[in-house]
Amino acid sequence: MTSNLTGQFSDRTSGNTAFQDNTTKSENNTTKYVEGLIVVNNLHQIIGWNPASKSLTGYNRKHIIGSSVLDLLTSDTEKKAFLDDFDQLSNHCDNENICHESTVSIFTHSGQKKPVKFQWNRMVVVGVPLFSICIYSISDKSLSFEDFQEKELELIRKEKELAKLASSNRQLESFAYVTSHDLKEPLRSIGNFTQLLGKRLENKLDDTDREFFGFVTSGVKNMNSLIEDLLTYSRVNSGKHEVVTLNPKDSIAVVINSLHQRIVETNATIEIKEIPEAILGNPTKIKQLFQNLIANAIKFQNPEKNPMITIHGREEADCWTFTISDNGIGIKEEYYKKVFGIFTKLHHKSVYPGSGIGLSVCQRIVEQHDGEIWVDSVFEEGTNFHFSIGKDQCLQPTTKCPEGH
Repeated sequence: MTSNLTGQFSDRTSGNTAFQDNTTKSENNTTKYVEGLIVVNNLHQIIGWNPASKSLTGYNRKHIIGSSVLDLLTSDTEKKAFLDDFDQLSNHCDNENICHESTVSIFTHSGQKKPVKFQWNRMVVVGVPLFSICIYSISDKSLSFEDFQEKELELIRKEKELAKLASSNRQLESFAYVTSHDLKEPLRSIGNFTQLLGKRLENKLDDTDREFFGFVTSGVKNMNSLIEDLLTYSRVNSGKHEVVTLNPKDSIAVVINSLHQRIVETNATIEIKEIPEAILGNPTKIKQLFQNLIANAIKFQNPEKNPMITIHGREEADCWTFTISDNGIGIKEEYYKKVFGIFTKLHHKSVYPGSGIGLSVCQRIVEQHDGEIWVDSVFEEGTNFHFSIGKDQCLQPTTKCPEGH
């Protein structure tokens, strides 16, 4: 796969320039035809496949949906390059629509190898990065002026479709926030009137009636917790992401102070080893990131052990990496990716209460800092959560990367 990521990113508004470049290339008898459009999620799975993609590759939509886009590529080298591109595009710049182009060879349904151009377009849908990939077939014949006009109109149509998707994504995030906020008041009313009714009828209720009132009260509490967590997630996505230089030790100190009561109750030990003295980050979000990870390390603990938590970090060429280790219950390998899903819980709430949104918030915060987060663990012995914070971020007052960045 040909990939020159540095300096190749551009806003979607550069589509006309890209088209002009293609026109120039056609004079050298190397022309690209827009033939397919696929949509890929953050797990590399194909979730969208238009009819033109079938014409190009021979694969039916019902057979290709859900499979990995990596299966289309013809060599391990191309797959590795694709993953490198994917990682950089996923974490390049917060809430930006990124356009990138690369040359690959794909397998058709008949087993033939076909050289094509991939034009990547990144979107963020309710906090989850998705990619629409336009597929251009590389041909040795030139296009007529009329063909170029048709292709230009097609590109313009795609520009409009992407703009609509971006607008829809912003509306969805706003809707999630407003809806969650507006649900709190009626839910509070239900809880208050249920309690008043319970007190008024207290002497008239039998055990079954009291149990039913308990179900209602418990349901209201659980729903309120979910709404609060959804609001937290929405704030991470919709709030300003202003980056400054900060000392992570200060952020950790604030977190440890806020968790003091829980640390005392569990007799937890937190050891801070060598970590960088300065990083780029949003102060509020960095504190929330450490808060969620340290709180989880205390929470998911074997009751027969005292929590032992270690925090360390180091500076690398293009990022700062941190690791938070614990001696807790651990995570089975098959759940390493699943734990970062929104509202994902591996344990019943009666054992470990919570909505399961904490790690998805962590993942979103790390992505906004041009980093990534991952986990390794020994089941029933302990877990290591690792995350990176990118150095190539934009400082205040703006979070938009400069042109050509």
